[in-house]
Amino acid sequence: MKFLLLFALISSVACIACPPGFSVVNGQKCLRILRNNLKHLEAEQDCSYLGGTLVTIKTAIDNRAVTNLAASAGAQNIWIGVFCYATGNTTTCYHDDNTGKLTYNGFAAGNPQINGNGGCVYMSTATKTSGQWFSAPCEVIGMPFVCEVPPTVADSTCTHNFNGYCYATGAELDPNNPRLNYQSAQAACQAYGGNLASIHSKPEVDFIRAIFRNSGVTQIILGAQAFLPDTFDWVDGTNFDFDYTDPLSSYTGDCLMMDLSSRANNGMWSEGSCQYSNAFLCKRKIMAGGYTTVRPTTKKPAMEKRNVNPKFKKALPHRQELLDFSNCNTTLYMAPGVITSFGYPNTKPPVTKCTWNLATLGPYRIGVYFTDFSVYNPVIVYDENGNTISSSSYNKSPFSVLGKSNIVKITHDSAYDATYGYTGFSATILPF
Repeated sequence: MKFLLLFALISSVACIACPPGFSVVNGQKCLRILRNNLKHLEAEQDCSYLGGTLVTIKTAIDNRAVTNLAASAGAQNIWIGVFCYATGNTTTCYHDDNTGKLTYNGFAAGNPQINGNGGCVYMSTATKTSGQWFSAPCEVIGMPFVCEVPPTVADSTCTHNFNGYCYATGAELDPNNPRLNYQSAQAACQAYGGNLASIHSKPEVDFIRAIFRNSGVTQIILGAQAFLPDTFDWVDGTNFDFDYTDPLSSYTGDCLMMDLSSRANNGMWSEGSCQYSNAFLCKRKIMAGGYTTVRPTTKKPAMEKRNVNPKFKKALPHRQELLDFSNCNTTLYMAPGVITSFGYPNTKPPVTKCTWNLATLGPYRIGVYFTDFSVYNPVIVYDENGNTISSSSYNKSPFSVLGKSNIVKITHDSAYDATYGYTGFSATILPF
C-alpha cells in the first residue's frame, strides 16, 4: 500500500511540465528569464503573452532559486511580480498572480519606498544585496525580468498548452471550417476530445488573447450557455468562478462571445446569438480520464439592443439613504468591484465630497466603466501622477475611462445633484 502511494506521488510530480522556453524550478514553478531591458508594464505585457505574470516569490527557497536563475543569466536586477501601494508597509503589497498580500518578502531596509520611486518591485542579484527587493519607478527604469506560468502536463501533440489543458482554434482543427455556430463548434470540440473553451482567470484570458494575436480574428464563441437571462454556465461542467463580462456590452443572447478586436481593453465577454457563425476555441484536459459535456441548446435566442448590460445597469438595489455601499473615501479599493456616488441610487442624493483611490494588480491597467451617470458637478478621473484623464458631468450614456496604469483616483462633489434633479453614478472597476 505504501509502495502504491509513493508511486502515485512520484508519478504526479513526474507529470509536471512547463511550456516550451520555461524551466521547472524547485519542482513546482515554471520560470523563464528574459534579458531585454523593459519598463515594468512592458515586461508585464510580455509575460501576459505567454499566459503568465512576473515571477511571484512566496518562500525564502523560491527567493534563492530566482536569484540564482537571474544571476546565472548575467542579470544584476530583475522585475518581480509584486506591487506596493504605500511606503514602508508590506501589507499594501500584492502578488501579481491574484493570491493576495505578501506572506513572505525580501525587502531591503527602508523598502518599499513609494514616495519618489514607485510601486513596482525589483530584485537585486549583486553580491552585497543579492536576493533583496527594492522599489523602483515603474515606467522610468528598464531591466530584465522573470516570467512565471502555471505548471502544466506534458503533451507533445499540443500546440497551446496552459495549466493542464490543450487549446486548439477552429482554424487549426479544420482550415476549411474556421467559423461555425455554437452547436457545430461544440460538436467539433467534442470530436477533438474537449469542449468550447471555459475561462477561469485573467491570465487565461491573456493566454487566449495571445493565441489569436495577429490572426485577424476579432471575436470567438466561448463554451457558455444561458440558463437564466444574463446568467451562464460553462458547457464543460466547470464552475463559473470568474466573470469578465463587458459592463457596457449592448446585446442579449444565450451565448457568450470574447472580444479580440484591436482595442486596448479587449478580452472581455458579451452576449450574442448562438446561431451566428464565428471563430472558436476548443479546450481539452490533457491526459484526463474523461470530461463533462452539456448538450448545446437548439433554442434560437432573442437578440435585442440595449443601452448597457442589465447585470450592471443598477449595480446596487434601491435602499434607504442611511445605508451606503458607495466605497466613498476608502483608502484603497481593489478591482474588480463597483463604486457609486454616495447614497446611489437616490432621487435626492445627500451632499457629500467623495474620493475613490482605485487600484488593480501590478500586471494590469485599470478600467472604469460608468454604467449609470447623472451628476451636476463633474466626476474627475486622475492618473497616479495627479493628471486629469477625464472630467464628465450631466446626464451621459454609459462610457468607459481607461487608466494609464494600475492606479487612478476619482473625485466628485454632489453638492448640487439633488437641487438640479441628478441621481448620481455607478461604475464597475475592472483590470485590463
